[in-house]
Amino acid sequence: MSDFKQEPIVVPPGGGHDMAFNGGSFIHKVNSKDTNGVFSEMEIVTPVGSGIDMHVHEHEDEYVTLLEGEIEVTLGDQTMKAVPGVKALLPRGIPHGFTNIGDVPCRLSVVILPGQFDNYFVELAEMFKDGQPPDEQVNALSDKYSIKYV
Repeated sequence: MSDFKQEPIVVPPGGGHDMAFNGGSFIHKVNSKDTNGVFSEMEIVTPVGSGIDMHVHEHEDEYVTLLEGEIEVTLGDQTMKAVPGVKALLPRGIPHGFTNIGDVPCRLSVVILPGQFDNYFVELAEMFKDGQPPDEQVNALSDKYSIKYV
């Protein structure tokens, strides 16, 4: 049995650690180290016409809520439009991705279960701090976290 005791976590509006890179913003709302790896939460803000390419996680599920904007989301072989308030469970092993099809930046809340995948974004942001990193470096990080872009 673990000695870990969950402490309360409060994130005020606008709170979190912003990791801006590759034209978007990834705001670390709840860090997995603060939940003993049980979950983490990120807020993703993407400009019009941008999004996240189709990919598959081998070890994580994601629970996503669209907070602002309109996106076209692909889950497996389904493509649909999502508007604010739409929630989706993205189970591991299912290809998924989205594009901002609205006329304003979109904002999504993403809860990651288990949570350690948040470290992928932390490491990726570090890679981008001095500009576009080499593809080999990004691919090695994706391999480390068992994420495959399709």
